[in-house]
Amino acid sequence: MAESTRRRFLRAGGIAAIWSIVPQWGCDSNSTDFREMPTAPPMDIDGEPMTEDQLPEPAITSNERFYLQSINGQNYDPNVKVENWSMAINGLADNAISNLTYADLLAMPMQRQVMTMQCIGNWIGGPLIGNAEWGGTRFADVLNLAEPAADATYVKFTSVDQYTTSIPIERAMRDNVLLVWEMNGDVLPSKHGYPIRLINPGHYGQKMPKWITRIELINENYLGYWESKPENRPYRWSNDAFATINSRVDSPLSIWDDERDPGNGGVTVTLQNIRGRAGETFLVHGVAMAGERSVERVEVSTDGGTSWNEAAIATRSSPNVWVSWVYEWALPPGGQFEIIARATDSEGDMQPMDDAGQDLYDGRTGWHHVAVNVNKNG
Repeated sequence: MAESTRRRFLRAGGIAAIWSIVPQWGCDSNSTDFREMPTAPPMDIDGEPMTEDQLPEPAITSNERFYLQSINGQNYDPNVKVENWSMAINGLADNAISNLTYADLLAMPMQRQVMTMQCIGNWIGGPLIGNAEWGGTRFADVLNLAEPAADATYVKFTSVDQYTTSIPIERAMRDNVLLVWEMNGDVLPSKHGYPIRLINPGHYGQKMPKWITRIELINENYLGYWESKPENRPYRWSNDAFATINSRVDSPLSIWDDERDPGNGGVTVTLQNIRGRAGETFLVHGVAMAGERSVERVEVSTDGGTSWNEAAIATRSSPNVWVSWVYEWALPPGGQFEIIARATDSEGDMQPMDDAGQDLYDGRTGWHHVAVNVNKNG
């Protein structure tokens, strides 16, 4: 391979090459259209075009690549016919509604916002996380149609698949909690909750039910499908399900082995080989999020945690939205290395090294480790 080809990405492009394919997104729906992506492929460490799985995670996850999860399996699709669908709002309500239709909801004021969603069951470094622009109406406005009674303290949801969960009414009334029918500018896909799902920033996906058919105002802390089923699991499932700070290394590429126990701390099973001359730059990159706080700093270790260096963040983080980060690693002469990422939020809290002592199934927050083997080249 010609030296000029190798250097094009390793030295001349550097971090700028990564940022050129990562849109600079915040929470403003008027930001640059995330679908207008540059088409020139970046190069990997050997100067060859990166495969799709090696590219930096885009700021917005496409609907097709956004993770799926339900109590009936990842590919469950109830195929709800909107002409036969309606939603009830009742319970402790002074003006209970028996059949709020899709057209009724679409006629309400609409707002769009970007939010990162993660499955509470995602393992360290796992793929069950995505970032999308969601469009719908304020949930508080919908609830107020039913005139919640003064003694209503929780909101219970029931879905087409009989999934249930609840959230405190004060959380439900926040301005950024939405009932959505749009995802990334398109009609909400069926497997993602069409016709209506809840977007509840600051929580894991467990608290964002899909295919909602009934909303009930209650005065008790109701435990839903996941929250009430601890008997066959090592942990109780959190009823709060607050999203916590975590980070992920995307390159060097993690190898997810479906046969392994996800509880092994996220250490890569298979070494990824990196070929390059000593001193050449390899771009370590990934994503980080901090729930309702923002990500203040991401640090990377290439020696198993002995020393740490600060990574560059694409944009200053916004609450409930992930950030992309990059660290320029000067390749050592050769050998095996352990790359680790850790994030610190806007309140100065660093993600913990591991989940030791966790007594609730409330999201994994430990450091993501990736093992690599650097081969001398030339």
